[in-house]
Amino acid sequence: MKPLLIMTLASVAFSAQAQINLPAGTFREAPAERFIASQNAYYKNPQMAMKNRVIADKQNKKVNKFCLIGYRWTDGNEQVWVHWQEQKTLIMLDGSLDKSWQEDALTTSKRNLKLGRDTVATDDDKHGSSYLVTNQWWHTIANDCAKYGEKYTIKPFKIKTRPTTTP
Repeated sequence: MKPLLIMTLASVAFSAQAQINLPAGTFREAPAERFIASQNAYYKNPQMAMKNRVIADKQNKKVNKFCLIGYRWTDGNEQVWVHWQEQKTLIMLDGSLDKSWQEDALTTSKRNLKLGRDTVATDDDKHGSSYLVTNQWWHTIANDCAKYGEKYTIKPFKIKTRPTTTP
């Protein structure tokens, strides 16, 4: 009985690893798992961060679709990416326990990878840049998000302005 149990546990562990199934070279080391970022205290309420980014980019008069995907490595390191479909942009979402930081995380992110602007055909085309990514890498993350990530739709909305007072 014990060998069968060990074999079953090994099979479950292997299938969890196999779920990642990203092409070699997507990350320096393959993530151990995906995780649901919105359930993590560091990435709560991603809709507000998305809405604030829509406002910052003046895209609030149309429908905007986002996808959120989290990756975790065996050492506990995490990366969360947001794919903004209409803008063809992948944005790294930095985590924080501070609510206001969370809400501004997509407007202050240092990794905003727009397809065609921040992507190149091959690694050689990066010419040593640590910012640029390949088109293949960009599409791999966007496609993985489409398949496994959390989807959000921000419908058109009016920006509320504060009333001005005259003395």
